[in-house]
Amino acid sequence: MTVAVAFLQPGWADWEAGQVLPALRGYYGVQVEIATPDGEPQTSMGGVLAAADYKFSDPVLADADVLLLIGSDAWVEYRDEALFSLLRQAQADGKIIGAICAGTVAAARAGLLTGKAHTSNGADWLAKTAPDYAGADGYVDTAKAVTDGRLVTAAGTSPVTFSAAICRLVAPEAGAAHDEYVAMFAKELEG
Repeated sequence: MTVAVAFLQPGWADWEAGQVLPALRGYYGVQVEIATPDGEPQTSMGGVLAAADYKFSDPVLADADVLLLIGSDAWVEYRDEALFSLLRQAQADGKIIGAICAGTVAAARAGLLTGKAHTSNGADWLAKTAPDYAGADGYVDTAKAVTDGRLVTAAGTSPVTFSAAICRLVAPEAGAAHDEYVAMFAKELEG
């Protein structure tokens, strides 16, 4: 069974997790688990309290197939070499890693964006919040999620394409269903 761990910080962005987690669990039978910095429940921006299965430092997280860094302002100040090491190892092992909104700051600090096409909440914003990150030359200025290998990055305004990109990696056999998912949500913005 595929296991996805969502890393949630205090003030996590409901709309970013609200697309990808139900899609993974509901459409593809992925087991979704939650990790928080201290293993305690964390409240979202919208007031949703998420129970935690793990804390960021739990060794079992190395067994996950998909690691998702969901946006939160808390990532801007967060520095934890143990988590960054886990992310680097996950990338080396070919696991799927998704970082959306300020979750891209953790990905940048961990060195995951080096040599990879990626996006975030803006090139200047990412350079300012993670000034030592290598790989700025791979930044793609787009309103949609960017996939490079098994790494998916997105701005906080792109939860649908982020979800679809993660699902494409988890279930490539679903083919056109991923495009249909994006098109379904795009109808809201039509004329």
